[in-house]
Amino acid sequence: MNKKFHFLDDGGEMGRLMREKDWSLTPLGPPDGWPQSLRTTINILLNSPFPMLLFWGKTLKSFYNDAYRPILGNDGKHPRILGLNGKEAWNEVWEEVEPMLKVVTDKGESIWRENLLIPIFRNGRIEDVYWTFSYSPVKDEEGDVSGVLVIVTDTTEAVLAERRLKESERRFRELANLSPVWIWVTDKEINIQYANRALLDYVGIEEEEDFTGQVWVDVVHPDDLDLVYAGFGHAVENKTDFALEYRVKRHSTSKYEWFKVLGVPKYEKEEMVGFVGTAMSIDKQKSFADELKMEVENRTKELADSNIKLEAMNKELQSFAYISSHDLQEPLRKIQMFTEILLDKEYDKLSDSGKTKFKKIQSAAFRMQSLINDLLSYSRADTEQRVFEKIELENLVEDVKSDLGEELQKKNGKITLLNSSELEVVPFQFRQLVYNLLSNSLKYAKNDTEPDITIDTETITNAQIIDDNLLEGKEYVKITIIDNGIGFEEHFSKKIFEVFQRLHTKQEYVGTGIGLAIVKKIVQNHYGYISATSELNKGSVFTVVVPKQQ
Repeated sequence: MNKKFHFLDDGGEMGRLMREKDWSLTPLGPPDGWPQSLRTTINILLNSPFPMLLFWGKTLKSFYNDAYRPILGNDGKHPRILGLNGKEAWNEVWEEVEPMLKVVTDKGESIWRENLLIPIFRNGRIEDVYWTFSYSPVKDEEGDVSGVLVIVTDTTEAVLAERRLKESERRFRELANLSPVWIWVTDKEINIQYANRALLDYVGIEEEEDFTGQVWVDVVHPDDLDLVYAGFGHAVENKTDFALEYRVKRHSTSKYEWFKVLGVPKYEKEEMVGFVGTAMSIDKQKSFADELKMEVENRTKELADSNIKLEAMNKELQSFAYISSHDLQEPLRKIQMFTEILLDKEYDKLSDSGKTKFKKIQSAAFRMQSLINDLLSYSRADTEQRVFEKIELENLVEDVKSDLGEELQKKNGKITLLNSSELEVVPFQFRQLVYNLLSNSLKYAKNDTEPDITIDTETITNAQIIDDNLLEGKEYVKITIIDNGIGFEEHFSKKIFEVFQRLHTKQEYVGTGIGLAIVKKIVQNHYGYISATSELNKGSVFTVVVPKQQ
């Protein structure tokens, strides 16, 4: 390149293209004949990091720099428009561009446009592009306007982002104003910047602009202001969420109602600038809580009165147990004694009808004895002193199996303990629990099936079984007793643990209806849980859960 063309030095890609172009084939001619004003302007353009375009001469030939190059896209004007007449280079937008150029060329005035839509052909198609630009006159050596320098920025992304933001804000306000929940925005000094329709209606303000700054102070209960300031202050200092409960005056009634107010920090460029939050009425809950507190106090008093009555009833029950064990058992023993005498000495002399009646007397006396014994066991389950000891379940089961040996042999039954466990119980009570459950399974065995009873244990936590009475984090022993007996319908699974509840007649199965009630009471004495599941003619499953250690 001739040293006379030093103004085209550097300039990156566009400087190279200008140096390589054969300008002698254009009306401008070789660069050594260009006016100094053009040379100077092009040198400034090529060395500027800001997007620049130069229109020069009467035909407004186009020059641009590397920073302007991306604006033209990849399939369109570049590098075709370099040195091309303005109208030919910008044909698709010439109607919008030419009037602005004439203001500069004819009047010598500069113009400025911000975010102006001027579609251009680039990337193989017409694209809507928003521009912020200035048109400035470039004068020649005689002081006449010979060119127009365009400094420009493609603001399409910014314009579209602003539109999206405005649309988002519009949708937010639209949705927020439909919400019955209060929605609000504040700065760090608790100045209200936005309040939705529900909040404005509550405080009696029509226009959003009238509920800004510290206006909220006038509607918060005076006794709650310190709480509000302290809550916001702590959240600002620690940049944390907050939750406050305070009273706000309703405009229509002038009464204060309780609200729960929640706020989260709002950030701009990683700096906390305020809070966005919601508020919901909890006035009914507060009123309910007050009523509930009063109800609890009343119920507590009633419970105390009930406890006094219960203690009296327990004393009566103990008295009844005493009467049962002495006054009732004495005549029963005489009945049994005389029936034994009759059985030994007079039975053979009785007629067949008399023998039948005699057997009924014996059966009734036996049932009476069983009932008295069970009543005594039921009453003692609460009144006897509880002394907990560690036992091995296997030993206790073997002991009970020994007691049930005759019944097992008679029915050819089998009791299998799969896993044993050590646990802390009241030994004689827990023995009675196991005895009652196993004897119950034998009693309700199918006539045509040998009884098969399986006992299994595992150590669990309260989280593995749903019962509010079990303590969190405590270890429990779960004992499962499964039989193949006659079973029962599932809706009886709770009723069977009630006193005197029988699912079968006395003629079908002997019993007093107290055995499982005693079991439940013993489980309760051990701070445990019992349940039963079954299906008719498909056996039953009894589950006992008690603490491994008391």
